Amino acid sequence: MFDDKSEANSVKKSLSDGSHTLIDCKYIEFTNDNRFVNNEYWKLSDITKKELLSELNITAKKYQKNIVFHGSIQYKKMFYNEKESEDIQKLISLLKEENYRRVQDRLSGNGMRKGFACLFSGAPGTGKTETAYQIARETGRNIMMVDIANTKSCWFGESEKKIKEIFNTYRHGVDNSEVAPILLLNEADAVIGKRKEFDSSSRAVDQTENAIQNIILQEMENLSGILIATTNLTQNMDSAFERRFLYKIEFTRPCLAARQSIWQSMMPSLAEADAETLASRFDLSGGQIENIARKAEVDTIINGSGPSMDILAQYCKDENQNQFAPSKKIGFLQEETK
Repeated sequence: MFDDKSEANSVKKSLSDGSHTLIDCKYIEFTNDNRFVNNEYWKLSDITKKELLSELNITAKKYQKNIVFHGSIQYKKMFYNEKESEDIQKLISLLKEENYRRVQDRLSGNGMRKGFACLFSGAPGTGKTETAYQIARETGRNIMMVDIANTKSCWFGESEKKIKEIFNTYRHGVDNSEVAPILLLNEADAVIGKRKEFDSSSRAVDQTENAIQNIILQEMENLSGILIATTNLTQNMDSAFERRFLYKIEFTRPCLAARQSIWQSMMPSLAEADAETLASRFDLSGGQIENIARKAEVDTIINGSGPSMDILAQYCKDENQNQFAPSKKIGFLQEETK
C-alpha cells in the first residue's frame, strides 16, 4: 500500500500505539487474543458495522446463525407428572399463533406488557430444554439459542455489550418474522441469581454481573416476544426476576407411572413387567433413563443382543449412585459426600 517504507512504518506505529485516526474515530479497534489485547491485529468496530455497513444487514445474518428452525426439530414423546403436563399444555395453547396474536392485542390494548417470559426449573435430566424444543416444534416457532458462557468477558463493558446485542438481535428477529421466535436462555442460573450489594471490598466482576442482570431485567420489561429460561436452581433467584416470569413451570422427577412409560418408550423391546420393575426399583430422571437406553443400544450393536436385567440394573445403579448421598451446604451450592 505504501511506496515509502518510512511512511508504512509510521502508519504501523500509530496503529500499534492506538493513535491512528481510524482508532481515534472508533472505526476500528484492537482484537482480543486469549482475552488479551493484541495490538498487531484490528477489527471493525460496532459503530462501523452499524453506520457504514448497515446495507449488508449484519444483524439478520447473526440472527440466522444462532437459529434452530422448528422444522428441523425431531418429534420426541415427553412424559410429565400431572401438574407439569397441564401447565405445558396451557403454554402450548397460548403460543399457538392464532391465540398468541389475539392475547397480545388484548394485552396491548389494555396497556399491559405483551411479552411472555417463562421459567422452566428443575433438576438436571427432567426435560426442561427438550420441552422448549418440542413447544417450538409444535407451535411452529424457531428458537434463537443463547450460550450464557459466551456472554461473559474479562473486559470491562464487553459483557454488557454482548447481552444488549443478544436482545437487539432477537428484536430484529421478532420484527422480521411472520411468527415470533423463542429466545432460549439455557442454564440461565448464572444471570438470574440474587444481585449483590456493594461496599468498599466489592469486586469489579460483581459490579459487571449486577449490570448484566439490570440489562436483562429491563429487556424483560420491554419484551415483545417469547423468552424461555431454564435453570437447575431457583432458591438463589433474585425476586425481581421472579416477578418478571409470567409462567413458571417446575419440572419434578417423574412419578412411577411416568418412569415406566419412559422405559417403554426408550426401550420398546423391554417387557412391560421388566419396565415396571426398573421403574419401581430406581428413581431416575428421564435423562438418566435415556442414558441407560443408549448404553443398551450400544451393547446390542457390539454384542448382537441386548443387556440382561442384571446389567440394566447395574447401569441404573451407576446412574443413581450419588442421588441419595448425604450432602453439606456451602453457600448456594451443595457438596456431595461419598
